[in-house]
Amino acid sequence: MNPITDDFRQKPLSNFWGISLLLLLILVFQIVGNAFSNWLLAAAYGIPIDEVKSLLMQPDFSALSINLGRWSNLIQFLFYMGIPALLFTYANTTRPKHYWGKLSKVEGKYILQSIVLGLSALPVVAVMTYFMQQIPLEGSLALTAKKLVEVRQTLFENMLDMQHLGELAVCLLILALMPAILEEYLFRGIILKVARLQYKGTFSALFFQASVFAILHLSLYELPGIFLMGFIFGIIAYRNENLWYNAITHFVFNGATISLHYYLNHASHGFNSFTTDDILANAAISIPASLLMGLSLYGLTRKKHLPK
Repeated sequence: MNPITDDFRQKPLSNFWGISLLLLLILVFQIVGNAFSNWLLAAAYGIPIDEVKSLLMQPDFSALSINLGRWSNLIQFLFYMGIPALLFTYANTTRPKHYWGKLSKVEGKYILQSIVLGLSALPVVAVMTYFMQQIPLEGSLALTAKKLVEVRQTLFENMLDMQHLGELAVCLLILALMPAILEEYLFRGIILKVARLQYKGTFSALFFQASVFAILHLSLYELPGIFLMGFIFGIIAYRNENLWYNAITHFVFNGATISLHYYLNHASHGFNSFTTDDILANAAISIPASLLMGLSLYGLTRKKHLPK
């Protein structure tokens, strides 16, 4: 992101009221996006809306169910992430480049470090999720957590049922590239920048945006891992004054998960019985990965990488 200027401080939405409005827009457009995607997909495929809703909530892993899941995810994501971000940007009398930063500030060696960071973070987050799942929960909290896991797992298994490389490319676009761009713009571009104005310390601003990022993912067991990645993304954005390295790291993180899922589903006998968690959440991989993660993060944040 670009440095905070006095002009940006005076913008009408550069405060917590602006962030509150942004979060309200996300909620509203999530509802609108859901309704619109159901109507559009029903019209596109020539089936009743009730059937669309049924296949989205309880997918049967048919070709129709898989396609509905993917396109619904894309449409809704554009609605509740893309539209609120753009409305906030122009309502605040600014432009997207003000939050994203300039491409001229991107350097090749830091792109490589971003890729390494995205890959090495996967096992670390997987281990954090595994330990969270070992914590005993009781009552309604346990039921809610279990329900969320089951619903998310079913929906993602349906969308990630990929038969060929063309489907892998589609999933990388919908589930890796689009989130990397829109989430970085919204959380690290807008929310972090405004939070830096409202908090006296940078740490508080980083903590705030990472918390919002984690909570909006609605995944109890993955909450610490998502928070960690949100905090890391925030540090990278703050130190480099653009979001390009964030987007690269974010895309690699998401894309590697999807690609690993594709590989395991098409692997020869002996490997296709493994899940992504079996591969990632073990000490043999997570310990060296954590070291690589630390080194690459240090390389990306040890100083502000601005051209002379």
